[in-house]
Amino acid sequence: MVKKTVEIPDELWEEFMLRAVRKFGYYGAIKKAIREAIELWLERERKLSRR
Repeated sequence: MVKKTVEIPDELWEEFMLRAVRKFGYYGAIKKAIREAIELWLERERKLSRR
């Protein structure tokens, strides 16, 4: 497991946080949503690189 620090625009973070909590509930929402976002991004990139 790795820990990283990133800078994200405030407005983007606020919307991300709100939607993550709505989807996953309060406990662990951000961690789950970030993992899902990274997995979806990687999936899309893999598909694009196959073209």
